[in-house]
Amino acid sequence: MNYGVFSNLVEEVIQFSKSFQGELTHNISDKIVIINDIEKAEHFAYDEIFGDDEYSWKDIRELEMSEVWCSYYAMSENEKPKGLEELLEIIDDNVRKSPFKYSIFYNDVVADLTNCAINRVINGKSNSFFEELFDIYKFGAFPCGWDGNDPEGKNVAYKLD
Repeated sequence: MNYGVFSNLVEEVIQFSKSFQGELTHNISDKIVIINDIEKAEHFAYDEIFGDDEYSWKDIRELEMSEVWCSYYAMSENEKPKGLEELLEIIDDNVRKSPFKYSIFYNDVVADLTNCAINRVINGKSNSFFEELFDIYKFGAFPCGWDGNDPEGKNVAYKLD
């Protein structure tokens, strides 16, 4: 599928969703807080409230994605990329068949990777939030929360190793 000018960036996410093998071009360990406790990761992902604004991790991800959709809806009909509705199905199918290690977080992973791909269709790599999430996945971890107040804080990531 041709996703427009940023097709190669979208294909990178799609290919990653098949194997969960990706190459980080820079060190991210100083930009994230790594946790190794699955119960703590679940708490961060689903129950914890972050920062002064008191957002959940899901709220933060949805707010970031709403900015992407604002960019999309500001485009003229001729500018709007095609095939976005297919990305969820493609990535969902790929993750289901992949060697992904964090099955308890399956729906979140599919949502994150789909949102990263959609962001790339619309903005390229310009939205740092989704690029940071994608880097965490390429690092072999699951982004599950936030540490500190936005924007000074860091992403929290669960890693098995």
